[in-house]
Parts: sequence; structure tokens; C-alpha cells
Amino acid sequence: MSLFELLEKISAAEGDTVEIEVPEENFNLLMLRILQGKAKKRNKKLTFSSTGPHSERLITALDGEEGQKPVKGKVKRRRLRISFSNLRRFTKIPFLLLGILLFVGGGAYWVLYYLPRADVVLTLSPIPLVKEISVAADIAAEEVDVEEGIIPGTLHTVKESGEKTADATGTATVGEKASGTVTFVNCVDTAETFPAGTVVKIEGKDLSYTLNGDVSDVPPISGSTCGSKTGSITATSIGSQYNQGEGVEFDFVGISNDPAYNVYVASGQSILGGTSEEVTIISAGDQADLLEEFKEELVEQGKASIASEGGIDEVIVGKAIKSEVVKKGFSHAVGEQTDKLKLTLEMKFTLITYEGSDMQDLISQAMGVLVPEGYTLFPGETNIEPLEPKLSKNKLSFQAKVSAKVVPEINVEDIKINLARRNPESAQEYLSSLGEVTAYELKLWPNLPGGLQRVPRNTDRITVTLVTEE
Repeated sequence: MSLFELLEKISAAEGDTVEIEVPEENFNLLMLRILQGKAKKRNKKLTFSSTGPHSERLITALDGEEGQKPVKGKVKRRRLRISFSNLRRFTKIPFLLLGILLFVGGGAYWVLYYLPRADVVLTLSPIPLVKEISVAADIAAEEVDVEEGIIPGTLHTVKESGEKTADATGTATVGEKASGTVTFVNCVDTAETFPAGTVVKIEGKDLSYTLNGDVSDVPPISGSTCGSKTGSITATSIGSQYNQGEGVEFDFVGISNDPAYNVYVASGQSILGGTSEEVTIISAGDQADLLEEFKEELVEQGKASIASEGGIDEVIVGKAIKSEVVKKGFSHAVGEQTDKLKLTLEMKFTLITYEGSDMQDLISQAMGVLVPEGYTLFPGETNIEPLEPKLSKNKLSFQAKVSAKVVPEINVEDIKINLARRNPESAQEYLSSLGEVTAYELKLWPNLPGGLQRVPRNTDRITVTLVTEE
């Protein structure tokens, strides 16, 4: 079982006696002390039973601590006595010398009292606590309600708009179709008509053309001479490969023409005007990407606007922002030829925020019942993660995953007082005697010779910083 589950077991126990089986892994002496403090606070007798050699050693060590009694003693301090009886001999010393002595003495006092500095870093062994708490930031609430998990909320509605331009990435091939005049040949005994839309292709190539209009009454064969008549054709696709000169022969597509019919480019005729090139156009992806990117930018602008409306402690849950597109317009449609695409966009954002101090107040009270006497939540290392936030008309609701650290209570001012005036060896001995501290670091300034080095007598020049083990 975890420490959190064992603490809840003590709280839920109905009798006056609670027995706890100490886990063999991931448990330490500090956790036993926390459980013992929790039971004492609940006026319950707590007994421990081991589950292996490690837990048995922990219980033995805890029993040993209970049998120790702190020894208190008084430290004798030497008093500096100054006799003024001999000063009578020096009544003739000039007042100037006395002034110099006073000046030098005052300067020495200032140097010794105000100049030195001591920086102390104390490392504590923390116990992690993780709990999920239901929270609702309600715009109708005026104060924190721990039982209901409600904190005051503030409704914000802002609009953001602007323009953004991006490069077009779509491509297309554009150009002109080739067209020209060809000769239709009729080698049968009757006149023939070739209707508009008749398709012909160059022999041996996949290049097709369409007849622009009817070629009517092509004369029949006369003797050995076939009848002929001209007509105009246009390529079925764009491109310069459709440009052809005289002498090119065609086959009919869908019409049996050999040897009855023929089409060819006669002398003086040609098929020209076919061109093609690749150009940049607007693709559907260009519009979608620009819209999504600009939305994200406006969301950040909306967050900044909401933050500027509130105080420095305002908390914004980004995942809970409700966004709505009010107006949208692109400079070019999909498929249009251009190098740039411009988007004009206006969006509306709605969000309920809350004060960070209110959340900390709620968390401290909600988690406080889990902290045993003599311990406290370590400040600055409480992480709050909003899970699955939901925004309604008047509330922002979510599960707050709280990750905190519990450490022994440390009286920093008492430590400063006890450190004042000590030499480095004495200061280190005192710091190593603090049972709640697992490690310490002491830095003195200025760096004087060993005999002159002292912790400042002025406690305002001593800083004590608490940190936790990694």
C-alpha cells in the first residue's frame, strides 16, 4: 500500500487501535513518523508489523527514537568586561585621538555587523502526495468553498482579427490547344460527310484532334482520283507537341478508313498554336493550412488579451477556450493561379479564468487533512494539472491532479538565531545535528582567514533556503 492509502486507513479506522503492515519496498523512516503523527493527531494507538527485514529495521529504528530523550544544557558564554579605572591615566589624551578611535571603532562595528553574509541551503527528504480534486471555477461564487470544490471565476469574451499571407503550393499545367486545316479524302463512289466532333489521330502517335465543324459532301472518287475537301481541327489537349506541319497523316478514330477515307496535312496547311507551362495555383491544402495556422495565432492573441484584462495571478486553461469564427475570407479560390494567398479572419473567444491564490487555498485545505502534525506541504513544488476541462455558460469544471511534497516543518528564524556568531566548524556541527535535514551547504562571505571567519551576528544577513531531494 502507498503512504496515501495508509493515511486514509488511519483516518477511517473506527477503533482506538490501528495496526499497519509496513511495506518492504519504497518505504522509509520519515514515512513511519508521518503515520505515527497522523495516529497521534487522531488519538489512536498505532502498532507496526514488519513484512520483511527492511521494514523490521525501520520499526526498530523508530522504537529507538522514541526511547531517546533530548539532552538540554546551557552554554556558558564569556563576558567581556572592560575596566575604565585605568582610563584616568589618559585624561590628557587629546580629544582628536578619541575621535579617531570612535571613528575606527564605529567603522569596525559596521564592517562586522553589516558586511558579512551567510548563505545556507538545507536539503529535506520529501514524501510525494498525489490526489485528484474536483474543481469548478464559478462566476457566481464570491469565495472559496472547499467542501464543494468551488472557487470564484471570471468570464472573459474577446475578439481578435487580422490578415495573414502564405505562399501558394499547388501546381497546374496551363496553355493553348493547337489548331489548323487538314484535307479530308473520299475514295468511294458516293459523296461523304464527316460530322463535327469526328476524332482523328496521327498515325503511330497518341495525339488526337477533333473536327470543329461538319465537312459536308466530300466528292466521290472520279476515275482514279479521290475526292477531297478541307476542314479545321483542334487538338484534344494543350501542348506544343500537337503542332504539326505538312505531310502528316491521320487515322479516323471509330471509323474504318483504309483505303476508303484519309486525312492529311496538305501542302500549305499546318496545325499550330499549341503551348503549355506549369504554374502555381491555390490548393485546398493551402487554404486549410493557412486557416489552421492563423487560428492558432489568434488563440494566443486571445489568451494575451484575456490575461491583460485580469491580474498577474490570473490562470488561463488554454484547452478550455471556446473559439468561434465570426468572419473568414480568402483572396483566391482553390485552383486560381497565383503565388500568394491572403486570409482575412475574425474570431471570438470565451473563457472562465480563476485566481491562482484561490486554487492554492483550495488545494492547501483539501490536502491539509492528509498532512500529519509536524509536517507541511513544501511551498513552490505543488503542481496542479487541469484534466479534461469543460466550459459551460457559468462554470469551468475540471479534475485537478495535484502533485505535492510533504516535508518536516522547519523554523528558519530559529536556525538563523542558532547560527549567528558561530565559526564555520561550530556552524557545520549545528547544521549536521538537525534531524530533519538530509544535507546542507554553508557559504560565508567575505572569505577571511580561518580564525576570523564567522557567521554574521546580524540575522538579517543570513539567508536559509529550503530545497528537496531530487
